[in-house]
Amino acid sequence: MQNDHVFITQEIPSPPPKGTQSWKKISFIMLAIFVVIGFGVGSFYLGKQSVETDSEPTPTSALNNLLTPSPFETLATPTPIATISATPTQKAGASSTPTETPITKSRILKATAQLDGFRASNGGGNNSVDIRAGRNENLVTRGFVSFDIDGIPEGATITEATLKLYQVRAIGNPYTASGVLEVDHLTYGDTLDGSDYSMAALLSGFATLSKNKTTGWKETAVTNAVKDDVANARSKSQFRIHFETEVKGGDVAGDFTYFESADDSEGTGNTPQLIIKYY
Repeated sequence: MQNDHVFITQEIPSPPPKGTQSWKKISFIMLAIFVVIGFGVGSFYLGKQSVETDSEPTPTSALNNLLTPSPFETLATPTPIATISATPTQKAGASSTPTETPITKSRILKATAQLDGFRASNGGGNNSVDIRAGRNENLVTRGFVSFDIDGIPEGATITEATLKLYQVRAIGNPYTASGVLEVDHLTYGDTLDGSDYSMAALLSGFATLSKNKTTGWKETAVTNAVKDDVANARSKSQFRIHFETEVKGGDVAGDFTYFESADDSEGTGNTPQLIIKYY
């Protein structure tokens, strides 16, 4: 018996053409490229949108909305720490009209010749020679001077008054023996006589006229005395000068100081003055 051998043959698929296999590879690669490109483009787009969104300027209307405060939120007005007013604060009751500064006037009064000179403790004296103060072994002398103040206007306010006498000379040592030369305020009227030496003063020793025997002008303030004369309607301001200590002593020549009188008996021309300032 003839053995017939049956061979079963299996078809082996033929390999794809070379061109087909290459195309698949190319397709896969291109797909991968497209995916990568697509992812990159998407990321770029999203990033750009984010940047553009962040950098995009706020519209005018939106900006106005931001700058315009809500009716429920008001901005507080800052309180100034201190304010300076150009107009000074006026006290209650004070006048708004500025007070004008009064104009001060000055007047130099000359002494009255018949009413100046000196009187002595022994009743003697003279009203036609020098104004003398001092002492010797027999007596003590006091000087007198008078000024007519009728020329000061009624209602005037006295701001300052100064008595000026010119010391011509001194003999002996009056300031060493008797101290400083003082001034009394008094009123002895229209005559100068022996009784005026001891007349009670309105105010005794209220001012110092001189402290040494140096030749020259000696002066002192007599403001309150003149004010008192004006206030009491006196027509004259009158003064008596004397040393602080009044005791007889020394020799016959004595210790005296001499001032020029209204008679200009010493010939200096520097007669007594009362300088008054007022308004």
